[in-house]
Amino acid sequence: MQKTTWIRMGITLGAAGVLAWRLPPVRLIAEFRQLDVMQLLPAASCVLAMLAVRAYKWHALLSHGEPGARAEDSLRSLLGGFALALAIPGRLGEFGRCLFTPPGQRHRALLLNALDRLLDMWALLTVGVASLFVVVRFPAAIFGVGVWLAAMPLLVGLPALLATFVNLPPWPEGLRARLAAATSQIVAMRVRRFAVLSVASTALDLMLFYFLLRAFYPVGFDAALATFPWIVIAGGLPLSINGFGVREGVAALLLARYGLSPAAAADVGLLLFTFSCLLPAVAGGIWLLASGSSAHGQWPSELETIGKGIWNSLRPAATRPANAL
Repeated sequence: MQKTTWIRMGITLGAAGVLAWRLPPVRLIAEFRQLDVMQLLPAASCVLAMLAVRAYKWHALLSHGEPGARAEDSLRSLLGGFALALAIPGRLGEFGRCLFTPPGQRHRALLLNALDRLLDMWALLTVGVASLFVVVRFPAAIFGVGVWLAAMPLLVGLPALLATFVNLPPWPEGLRARLAAATSQIVAMRVRRFAVLSVASTALDLMLFYFLLRAFYPVGFDAALATFPWIVIAGGLPLSINGFGVREGVAALLLARYGLSPAAAADVGLLLFTFSCLLPAVAGGIWLLASGSSAHGQWPSELETIGKGIWNSLRPAATRPANAL
């Protein structure tokens, strides 16, 4: 994991260097000075609405079969996951939400977190399919819709897919047993409601991106729809830390077609990360610092245990130590 982290740090520094060479900071600042501040007001509203939808969905997931779950704890764990995602490589921090739930519910929360992330990925791909009607010819877009419809059974079967993943041999015996017990509570869960909420939060992210574009250049909604999913996917690839450099480079490449200068496109990418990731992470960090590292203690060691379990379940068997967690 350390080697991978150093590689990603090197890619991040390299991407930052290329970005600074092709787009000097003075040009980025010059574009920022021309920003239409009034467009940031609806953008901020989209962020608040997106967080409200995600918080509602996360609380609904935690409350499924556990009616005693508190909304405050659900929001705290959601924002805590945002904060840890910035600090821990490989977006492992996203799974830190479970560490801000009662100890007896952490393994169940970990699985629900994985389900939540898979639903968000499906929602992003859904927007990507919709963007095909803008970026490619009609027959190809219809083919994309056909593939999306064919994959619907996979969406419905996500809880069962998680159960299969948990039962793979690489997981440590004790951890696998606890995860399997938690899986039995969610394997029959109906995900349609949560999938709709994922699409709603992704649509709000899309609207956020649209208003950020409008802050720099008077483009139509088709520009946002055509580029947003691919910029987000590029930023989510495990190539650099938090997608820095990769996200901005792809934004500059794709948005040039719609009249944005490379500097303005890079600024849009930076603002998208700031609004959708950095600000929620800062809010989560402040909340954690104000109330203590964890409401239930022992989260650093548990995060390490869970992280090793996930890491070793994905490693090739030949490279996995016999006693690895």
